[in-house]
Amino acid sequence: MKIHRILKFLCILLGLTLFHSISSAQTIITDYTNTFDNNGETTPYVTTDWMYWYSLYADCIVSNTYNIEMTNDPTMDADGNTNVSGSLLCISPFAPRGTIPPGGYAAIPSYGEQNLMSGTFGGGQFDTSVQMEILTVTNISFDIYVKPGTPTDANGNFGTVSVGLKSIGYGADTAYYTNQITIPGAASNGWVHLAETNAAQFQYAALNSGDTYAQGPEIYYTSYGDGGYPTNLVIFWIDNLMVNSSVAPPPPPPPPTMTISPAVAGLNLFTGTGVTLYNRESLEADQSEFTWVGATNPVSYSFTISSYPVHSNDAVQNHIFLIPTPGTESAPDYTEPNLVFLDLESTPTGTQWNFRYKTNEPNGNAMVYGVGTLASIATNTAIGTWTVTFNQNTNVTMTIPGGASTNFSIPDTTGATTALFASGVALYYGAQSGNAGGDNDHIVASDFNVTGIPSAFDDNFVNDDGSLNTGIWAVNAAFPACVDLVAPGNPYWIQWTEPAPNFTLESTTSLTPPVTWTPTTSNPVFLTGTNFTQLIGSGDLPSGPNAFFNLVQP
Repeated sequence: MKIHRILKFLCILLGLTLFHSISSAQTIITDYTNTFDNNGETTPYVTTDWMYWYSLYADCIVSNTYNIEMTNDPTMDADGNTNVSGSLLCISPFAPRGTIPPGGYAAIPSYGEQNLMSGTFGGGQFDTSVQMEILTVTNISFDIYVKPGTPTDANGNFGTVSVGLKSIGYGADTAYYTNQITIPGAASNGWVHLAETNAAQFQYAALNSGDTYAQGPEIYYTSYGDGGYPTNLVIFWIDNLMVNSSVAPPPPPPPPTMTISPAVAGLNLFTGTGVTLYNRESLEADQSEFTWVGATNPVSYSFTISSYPVHSNDAVQNHIFLIPTPGTESAPDYTEPNLVFLDLESTPTGTQWNFRYKTNEPNGNAMVYGVGTLASIATNTAIGTWTVTFNQNTNVTMTIPGGASTNFSIPDTTGATTALFASGVALYYGAQSGNAGGDNDHIVASDFNVTGIPSAFDDNFVNDDGSLNTGIWAVNAAFPACVDLVAPGNPYWIQWTEPAPNFTLESTTSLTPPVTWTPTTSNPVFLTGTNFTQLIGSGDLPSGPNAFFNLVQP
């Protein structure tokens, strides 16, 4: 695509001075260790410096009473020294959707829940007498032991936990978390030491918020991961929690770098926000019946890709899901028991289209990537139309750009398989990342088409002119901003790298003084992968042959 204007970038990182007044009544520490001494107790007892904040434990166990004191357990110690020490008992009462957890208060869904446990350096709830400078923190480590018999996730682990620092104040909910740390399956066989060295993340958080000091550590355990694990009661113990810092603050982060790329009209599917893999960013067409089973004519589902700026080593998935009677989750291909999955994956030499399915396997994908993979067909390009056609319930044809195709049948000698898909089938179309490189990618589709059934439609995403056709689709995505309808006349995407706290984009026609910068406000800024992303509309471009862009921080 020829760029008719000279586009130049200036990246200005304004100096930032952090200042916070500390009274003589407060102690500033550089390191913190909590071995959860038992204070002479021999049975579990209430601790004053740790609490369950607004979280799952509060909702389930004590009927919406918050800031609940936690329990020290002197019978459990990572070093086996229960004479003087102990550990922090952490109870996370997750439960399957529609059930009440042990001792519970309300029905808890199987996904999208959190348990937040908050401590202080000083020894009491919201005690700010002892503080640590966030900017200097370099490392958080701890020992963890999971109660034996606790069910694991599909990978044989116990999900992920984040640890972080809580900013000052009673109502403060600004916490600076590490990356999600996997709790290995071995943690139910004995104590496991976990550590995260993440100085850059704490530094970014401090600069981003303006907070200078933290009042204590936090532990954050959620069911936001793949498949909504856990869906069961999880009990674990934390011991030897350490927060370490450097003597002096680390140097400031480098200024963000900026890139520009052509914006292509149509459905732009970005692969997610942040560095968490496997987020599904999809449209869902569940307002009608999309089953092929029992149709008198062949039934086809197809999409057309018009732009595919995916690097050769990035793992990007473009998918169709056909799922009977799903819930509202954004990852129904894992959660729901029955699935037909058209899986277009990037490869180092092009793309490969796979037909996968599973039956009677909730919260799992072993069949999908095993015996449920029935056919694959590859090509050196993703650009063009991809079509899957069902005929007489079990006969399937997959056709790729250029016209090549493959034929096969779904195993179904008794009709039991197709019976699972006979009604209530919802249709999804979307994208997903499979590695760190794929987190920063996106694809553009120009059309989606269904033929051969009463709910058939042909949605031209370019003609939709930037507005989702809500008569067909709803956004069902881990990060809805990553599903973006782009109208014709929006010429560019501009992206800039993290960290970039409170940075905004401006433009001007000339750098000759006096320079007048104009904020680019036609479209919102959102995070795609590790880049801040903004669509530049024609109204954001200054008149004349030149356009200069600049990042500023207030």
